[in-house]
Amino acid sequence: MGLAASQARYLSLSARKTNCEYEGQQLNQQRLTLSNQSADLFNQMLTMSVPTPPNTSEFTKLQYSWSDGNFTSVIDSYYQIGKPDEKYNYVVSSYHYENVYTGQRKFLSDPQVQAKKTNHFSDLKDKTYRVDNVSYNLEKDTYTLELYNTAMQTSFNATYRLSDQNSNKDTTEQLDFMYSTNRISSTDTDATKYVYDDTATPPTVTYDGTTVYTYVNPETDKDTLNKLKMTYGAFYDTTKKYFKSASDEYICWDDISTTQLTKQGDVVVRKEDTRKYYTDGTNYVPEATLRAIKVGDPVLGNLTVQSAINNPTFSDYKSIGNCALTQISEEMYKEDITLETEIQQILKDMGSDKGDAVSYQRLKNCFDEHGNYINGSLYKFTMAGKTYYTTHEDMDESLKSAYNINSVADNSIDSQQSKLAYYNALYIETKVSEVKKALLETDGKGRFSTVKFEDDSVVYTLNVETIKDDDAYNDAMNKYFFEKEKYDKQIEDINAKTEIIQAQDRQLQLKLEQLGTEQTALQTEMEACQKVVSKNIENSFKTFGN
Repeated sequence: MGLAASQARYLSLSARKTNCEYEGQQLNQQRLTLSNQSADLFNQMLTMSVPTPPNTSEFTKLQYSWSDGNFTSVIDSYYQIGKPDEKYNYVVSSYHYENVYTGQRKFLSDPQVQAKKTNHFSDLKDKTYRVDNVSYNLEKDTYTLELYNTAMQTSFNATYRLSDQNSNKDTTEQLDFMYSTNRISSTDTDATKYVYDDTATPPTVTYDGTTVYTYVNPETDKDTLNKLKMTYGAFYDTTKKYFKSASDEYICWDDISTTQLTKQGDVVVRKEDTRKYYTDGTNYVPEATLRAIKVGDPVLGNLTVQSAINNPTFSDYKSIGNCALTQISEEMYKEDITLETEIQQILKDMGSDKGDAVSYQRLKNCFDEHGNYINGSLYKFTMAGKTYYTTHEDMDESLKSAYNINSVADNSIDSQQSKLAYYNALYIETKVSEVKKALLETDGKGRFSTVKFEDDSVVYTLNVETIKDDDAYNDAMNKYFFEKEKYDKQIEDINAKTEIIQAQDRQLQLKLEQLGTEQTALQTEMEACQKVVSKNIENSFKTFGN
């Protein structure tokens, strides 16, 4: 290496070493700043006071009490009358506990009310949509359609599955109402003129002496069994007798012979309905209509579905779960004094400020405007050895919830989502408060010794005891919990900031160590360059000296 090059290299190394020293000074300055921040946090922690829980001995008060032979009463508060007279000098607030006869309402989850349901379908509607796409899933037996609502100008997807008309009587009745192709009402008939003749082979049913129906036996004829299922759906009952007319109309003998039909002079017969119906849960459509869809066709490219609303009514309430229901008659209400007392107490408390307006109205509906009980409006049942009461309106609410759109079960018992309100009356320990004028006398040591109230002729001796002031203690504990949470949060914040400072300091320490290593290497290389420069100078002088 030449002299000039060696000198240039030496100057470069010297500059880099100087720069390392400068960077080291800057890093040390940063570490000093971090050290000061850490010290500030530590000093801040030292100035914080640790919350301490309250001492129970610091929260006590004197309590005055007396007994009148029935109850033990406690003075809650008192204040001196502005102008005391010779009879009374204080207004005293006191309380005692006693068993008060109280009407009570509870709610029963999963009530499982069992009753007879009568469907009332209404609001029959036809809806027509344009079909933009249709697909059929053979495995699931479902139709998936992309429909367009012209009125709303919106598109949506709908999946139609096979309806359960062969297993669900509600669906059977709904399809009867909507399509009414398998139901015929004979209003001209007189049910009393139908006669079952079991001497004929096969047995027959005559009307006014003329044979109109012939007995069919589904047990021996599988084809007949299938036709009956197609005709009656979920209404088919293997324990009943069925007959067929010459025009393939079917009738159940029980339907003919019922008293209700006799009064109405109305007999309902059915025709075999081989059609399948599909539903999206609300709307119904025959399978043939789905199969005939042709996307893009001005006529067959549209889908018309039908829907109806069911507002069922209920009667003949049997039980709540496994608790048998008893309908309360007018005679029972009048003769059972305990029952009447309970109901009146429940009605009174439900109508109070602490009662429930809905329950009060339902109970009130069981009585006329004169307060006379309306026969059969209330029911009672026994559960866990206690007697409870409910109304038909309360049970109807639970029953109707089994048929709303959110119902999750397949039967009306397990899917009753609305809780059942039920009632009883019992003695409940209740805090009774009173405010009265009183004459309080002291014992000469600053404590009250006797009390006499304005509505009582007896002078009671006061018992004095030191008790824990729960209200003051609870307030102090709440304040302690608040201060403790605030203290813990501040400590957590300080610890978090300290961890960040320590991490930054470790990074600076690592950089300093790296600079130290670099500076040592630079020093070694500078010494080597210095030796080369010295040797070059020495050689140059020797050359010129010769």
